[in-house]
Amino acid sequence: MAAVTTSSASAGYTDPFAWKKCNSKVDFNLKITAAKAVRCKGAKRVMANYDGQIKRKFKAGGYKCKRVKGNRLAGTWKCAKGSKGFKFKFAD
Repeated sequence: MAAVTTSSASAGYTDPFAWKKCNSKVDFNLKITAAKAVRCKGAKRVMANYDGQIKRKFKAGGYKCKRVKGNRLAGTWKCAKGSKGFKFKFAD
């Protein structure tokens, strides 16, 4: 007796809330690396319009951002607004 299983990958399903890789350079020292439920272009626009310091925690375009890896001079930050989010790398 053979069991039949259908995986979501074989059915062509793409999780709309999965992180997708980005390679969107915002400035010489800031690059969007991943996005979830938002386009890479939209995340790039949020950070391009942000006019403030990259602190341990800050808000940009309605997104709450916090450092998840590194130090104040270089690292990875994660920004979230509801189910939307993006990650970026910054080095000063």
